[in-house]
Amino acid sequence: MNRDVLAKISGAAGLIVTLLIVAAIPVKTTSAASVGYGEVISVSCYKGNPGEWSFIGNITAPTPEIASQSCNSLYAECQGECSGCFPDSDITENVCYDKAGRKFLN
Repeated sequence: MNRDVLAKISGAAGLIVTLLIVAAIPVKTTSAASVGYGEVISVSCYKGNPGEWSFIGNITAPTPEIASQSCNSLYAECQGECSGCFPDSDITENVCYDKAGRKFLN
């Protein structure tokens, strides 16, 4: 066979082997607050400061980190000031995220 043909075949085989190896590497996914992969969470939306909160309503969110964003997007009465909270099965307090995406316990 021609050297150029052999070089192309070996190059293609190397690329295929590399792609197969990369595809076989496991990817670890983590989830916050004991929420399983692919699950939505039930979130309670509160407006104001913790301790002085006013309950606005309940929603579902695809991830804990966007609980507040989801509240503020759905409820006009939040006026961008709502935090989203949900129970964590590992602790007795609710996990909350404020409008800046900061996590805190309540």
